[in-house]
Parts: sequence; C-alpha cells; structure tokens
Amino acid sequence: MSDMNDDFKVCCEYCDSYVDAGENEVCPNCGGSLREAIIREETKRRLEKIDEEEKQRKILQEEREAKDRDDIFDLIKSVAGSAAGGAIAGGLARAAGEFLKEDLKGAFKKK
Repeated sequence: MSDMNDDFKVCCEYCDSYVDAGENEVCPNCGGSLREAIIREETKRRLEKIDEEEKQRKILQEEREAKDRDDIFDLIKSVAGSAAGGAIAGGLARAAGEFLKEDLKGAFKKK
C-alpha cells in the first residue's frame, strides 16, 4: 500500500471493525482484505487535499485582484487630483473613483 495509510483507520467491509490501516492489510478480527477500504480512504484524502489547494489558490487570486483594483483606484484618484488641482481634486477623485471602482470589479471577474 501507499505511504499515506500510516495515519488513519479504515472500516472492514466484512465485520465493520475499525482497523489501523498502517499496520494491517487484512482485518485482524475476521481476516478480510482491507485493500479496497484503504484505497477509498487514500483517494478521499487526496481529493480533500486537492480541494483545499484549489480553495487556497482562489483566495490568493481574489486577494491579488483586490490589490490590483485598489492600486488602479489609487492611481485614478492621483491622476484626477493632479489634473483638477486644489479644492476640486477631492470631489472629482471621489466621483471618478467610485464610478470606475464598480466597473473595475466586473473587469477582474472570471467569465
């Protein structure tokens, strides 16, 4: 069996006993093979690991997209502030920023 089976128990298909998969390939209670149960458990664990890795990738991607949106928003405010100058700068930057911020959210979403 694989090296993944060191740290879990499986249920014997024949007598429903829980057996340490790392120490047994057959059930010590009834002699039934644990091979299928071990394979099922290893497959389940691999799929769970893949799901967790995919969730982490999505979280990192969302964080990068949020940072990109914030960077673009800051750039727009800066440009608007420089162009408008003085008292007008704040209002123009906020108005342009809020307007474009909503548009940018859609630009970063996957289709």
